Amino acid sequence: MTEFHAGLELFRDQLRDAVARDLRRSRRSRRAALPTLVAAAAATALVVSLTGAPPVPGTDAAVMRHVVAALTPAPDTILHERALVTLGSNTQPYELWAETNPPYRYRVRKWGHEGSGTATTAPSDPAATLRAMVTTGKARVDAETSFAGVPAYKLTVSGSSARFLNGTAYVARSDYHPLEIDTTDGGGERIVFQSYEHMPANSSNVALLK
Repeated sequence: MTEFHAGLELFRDQLRDAVARDLRRSRRSRRAALPTLVAAAAATALVVSLTGAPPVPGTDAAVMRHVVAALTPAPDTILHERALVTLGSNTQPYELWAETNPPYRYRVRKWGHEGSGTATTAPSDPAATLRAMVTTGKARVDAETSFAGVPAYKLTVSGSSARFLNGTAYVARSDYHPLEIDTTDGGGERIVFQSYEHMPANSSNVALLK
């Protein structure tokens, strides 16, 4: 046997041993991965059973969590929203001040009228409606885009039986505050936000509720 043939045999034996090791590692990896795959499938099934819809991709899910957090007022604050609302060919200013704690005092201006009072629960507002749609899985991230020059996420809201909920919403990528909500039901309504903030409930801001 020449040294050349001996070298080939050594290489053959080394290659055979390497293949055998790879096969053993592959079997172990498949056995280790099986519980993970089962757990992932179970988690998916749980999300589907709870929300009635498959889970959104990880990045989209993170966006939704940020939207819910940004649109959830902190305790002892006053929500302030100012927007232009367009219904058909008619555009009017809208403004809301609302306490996040009992007695839930509020003051609202819409369609040329102004009212104030207290509510049994926190007064509903367009942003709270959007938050509810995101929470119940009736909104999805469609795209990263810009709105009036502001980097934004475009959300599509669907599956609601209530009027003025289905449509498109834009939220800022910086703070996830609403920029615009466009609904398609009931003839369509466009809400362009000029201000969205949670103000401290100090004496000067509480005076805005009267």
